[in-house]
Amino acid sequence: MTNHGHVLAYIAMEPDARMRDVAERLGITERRTAQIVKDLDEAGYLTKTRVGRRNRYQVDPQITVQAPRLRMTVSQLLAVLVAVLDQSPLA
Repeated sequence: MTNHGHVLAYIAMEPDARMRDVAERLGITERRTAQIVKDLDEAGYLTKTRVGRRNRYQVDPQITVQAPRLRMTVSQLLAVLVAVLDQSPLA
Protein backbone atom coordinates (compact mmCIF):
# COMPACT_ATOMS: atom_id res chain seq x y z
CA MET A 1 0.00 0.00 0.00
CA THR A 2 1.19 3.54 -0.68
CA ASN A 3 2.00 6.10 1.99
CA HIS A 4 -1.12 7.98 0.89
CA GLY A 5 -3.22 4.93 1.74
CA HIS A 6 -1.48 4.51 5.09
CA VAL A 7 -2.02 8.16 6.02
CA LEU A 8 -5.66 8.08 4.95
CA ALA A 9 -6.33 4.94 7.00
CA TYR A 10 -4.52 6.29 10.06
CA ILE A 11 -6.39 9.59 9.93
CA ALA A 12 -9.68 7.72 9.53
CA MET A 13 -8.87 5.89 12.79
CA GLU A 14 -7.41 8.94 14.59
CA PRO A 15 -8.97 12.17 13.22
CA ASP A 16 -7.30 14.29 15.93
CA ALA A 17 -3.80 12.93 15.31
CA ARG A 18 -0.93 15.39 14.96
CA MET A 19 1.36 15.18 11.93
CA ARG A 20 4.12 14.10 14.30
CA ASP A 21 1.99 11.19 15.54
CA VAL A 22 1.14 10.06 12.02
CA ALA A 23 4.76 10.35 10.86
CA GLU A 24 6.12 8.39 13.82
CA ARG A 25 3.52 5.66 13.49
CA LEU A 26 4.09 5.23 9.76
CA GLY A 27 7.86 5.73 9.74
CA ILE A 28 7.90 8.72 7.40
CA THR A 29 8.93 12.33 7.97
CA GLU A 30 6.57 15.00 9.25
CA ARG A 31 7.23 16.99 6.09
CA ARG A 32 6.19 14.04 3.89
CA THR A 33 3.13 13.44 6.08
CA ALA A 34 2.07 17.07 5.72
CA GLN A 35 2.50 16.86 1.93
CA ILE A 36 0.40 13.70 1.77
CA VAL A 37 -2.35 15.28 3.90
CA LYS A 38 -2.29 18.28 1.56
CA ASP A 39 -2.57 15.95 -1.46
CA LEU A 40 -5.50 14.09 0.12
CA ASP A 41 -7.20 17.37 1.02
CA GLU A 42 -6.80 18.78 -2.49
CA ALA A 43 -8.11 15.54 -4.02
CA GLY A 44 -11.20 15.69 -1.80
CA TYR A 45 -10.47 12.60 0.28
CA LEU A 46 -10.44 14.55 3.53
CA THR A 47 -11.10 17.97 4.99
CA LYS A 48 -9.17 19.77 7.66
CA THR A 49 -10.86 21.87 10.34
CA ARG A 50 -9.06 24.05 12.84
CA VAL A 51 -10.10 23.30 16.45
CA GLY A 52 -8.27 25.61 18.81
CA ARG A 53 -4.58 25.16 18.15
CA ARG A 54 -4.99 21.78 16.47
CA ASN A 55 -6.40 20.36 13.28
CA ARG A 56 -9.15 17.78 13.05
CA TYR A 57 -9.50 15.72 9.90
CA GLN A 58 -12.60 14.18 8.40
CA VAL A 59 -12.42 11.56 5.67
CA ASP A 60 -15.12 11.70 2.97
CA PRO A 61 -16.36 8.09 2.88
CA GLN A 62 -18.43 8.52 -0.30
CA ILE A 63 -15.70 9.68 -2.67
CA THR A 64 -14.66 7.08 -5.24
CA VAL A 65 -11.07 5.89 -5.06
CA GLN A 66 -9.06 7.31 -7.96
CA ALA A 67 -7.20 4.13 -8.92
CA PRO A 68 -7.51 2.47 -12.31
CA ARG A 69 -8.18 -1.05 -11.03
CA LEU A 70 -10.23 -0.24 -7.94
CA ARG A 71 -13.92 0.50 -8.17
CA MET A 72 -14.93 1.30 -4.62
CA THR A 73 -15.65 4.16 -2.29
CA VAL A 74 -13.23 5.36 0.34
CA SER A 75 -15.40 3.81 3.07
CA GLN A 76 -15.14 0.39 1.41
CA LEU A 77 -11.38 0.73 1.03
CA LEU A 78 -10.95 1.97 4.59
CA ALA A 79 -12.91 -0.97 5.99
CA VAL A 80 -10.27 -3.26 4.52
CA LEU A 81 -7.27 -1.07 5.42
CA VAL A 82 -8.33 -0.39 9.01
CA ALA A 83 -8.89 -4.10 9.60
CA VAL A 84 -5.40 -4.86 8.33
CA LEU A 85 -3.77 -2.00 10.26
CA ASP A 86 -5.49 -3.03 13.49
CA GLN A 87 -3.98 -6.51 13.15
CA SER A 88 -0.39 -5.60 12.31
CA PRO A 89 1.96 -3.12 13.98
CA LEU A 90 3.49 -0.47 11.74
CA ALA A 91 7.04 0.83 11.99
